[in-house]
Amino acid sequence: MADLLLLPGPPDGHHVFFVEPASLNDVLFDQLEYLVSHAGEECPAGCPDCHRLEQVKKLLLVPFGS
Repeated sequence: MADLLLLPGPPDGHHVFFVEPASLNDVLFDQLEYLVSHAGEECPAGCPDCHRLEQVKKLLLVPFGS
């Protein structure tokens, strides 16, 4: 999980807060988890998320192809 960071601000005493970005691995696994959970839903033809899931499946299975 990302951490909240406090950075020193301008001389007027205000501070700047921001959330540290998530790691690439966290983002990829979150997206994959979403797509897999989406697969069980009934979607209209041409659903973009279903199309993305099919693309991901093909890419992940490339090393196992002949």
